[in-house]
Amino acid sequence: IKVTEGSGLLSDNFPMIHAVGRASTRSPRLIDLRWGSERAPKVTIIGKGICFDTGGLDIKPSSTMALMKKDMGGAAAALAFALIVMRMNLPVRLRVVIPAAENSISGNAFRPGDVLPSRDGMTVEIGNTDAEGRLVLADALVYAERNIEPDAIVDLATLTGAIIISLGHEKAGLFSNNDELATRIADAAERVNEPVWRMPLGEEYDKLLKSDAADMKNIGERGAGSITAAQFLQRF
Repeated sequence: IKVTEGSGLLSDNFPMIHAVGRASTRSPRLIDLRWGSERAPKVTIIGKGICFDTGGLDIKPSSTMALMKKDMGGAAAALAFALIVMRMNLPVRLRVVIPAAENSISGNAFRPGDVLPSRDGMTVEIGNTDAEGRLVLADALVYAERNIEPDAIVDLATLTGAIIISLGHEKAGLFSNNDELATRIADAAERVNEPVWRMPLGEEYDKLLKSDAADMKNIGERGAGSITAAQFLQRF
């Protein structure tokens, strides 16, 4: 396991993870767990680890914030998956990448209107500080693709509240740019009674992230909230 934290995130070029977590007294970090034979198929799981989410300066109402210790659900699921893989000694080269941070509020919190650099050089205008999960995941996705070069990447996250409006709590939203992988995940999910529903991606949604100050915004206008989050991540 390798852990990069605090100012090390900036020197190692994880600027959006750093920006989201810098307001907390507990420093943000990137956790990189490796297991298995390097000759085995490479599977990388990325889990969103926002350990508590105030919403930042776009602060959540107290009724919503009360639930936000669960915002690390993606990271917890990724670690649980890793434990199962290791206990079953499955023939994979497993990497688990967890961007972990607390989206807190203080004088140095990132602000609405800020333009953040990302790991791959694209810039992101902050339309809402409560859309922070996609920021930490974006840096992690670029790291996984370029440094690990896996055969498959799956990211798990509580992203977004809009997906609950779409699907309720009965199915999880699935976004994928690989039809074969999406079909295999959906079939496996059905077998274990954890059903998913595939949601659309498409260029027509990209315009919702348009920014006059940066390469993109981190959030669209009203409508298609979960889809624009996925479109955002696909760019990375």
